[in-house]
Amino acid sequence: MPAKFLTVASSEAAQSASRPETFRLPKSGGDPFFGMTRSFYYRGEELGYWRLIRLRERGKLRGVTLVPFDQVAAFVRKQMEVAG
Repeated sequence: MPAKFLTVASSEAAQSASRPETFRLPKSGGDPFFGMTRSFYYRGEELGYWRLIRLRERGKLRGVTLVPFDQVAAFVRKQMEVAG
């Protein structure tokens, strides 16, 4: 029985290692995880599907926008349930 537990634990670790907590908003084309575009993420935030994370230094005009992986994955799962 311990061997089965180790197998389950290692597969869970592998899944979480391939899923980042956040990723950068794509500059062009789609993102590498879901294939969604920059404008789709902005629109999804407007509609309340997820909340983008914005990082910038004090006094700077530009920064980095991050997309929360788990919130987008939950949205995709929900859309699959509705469609199916």
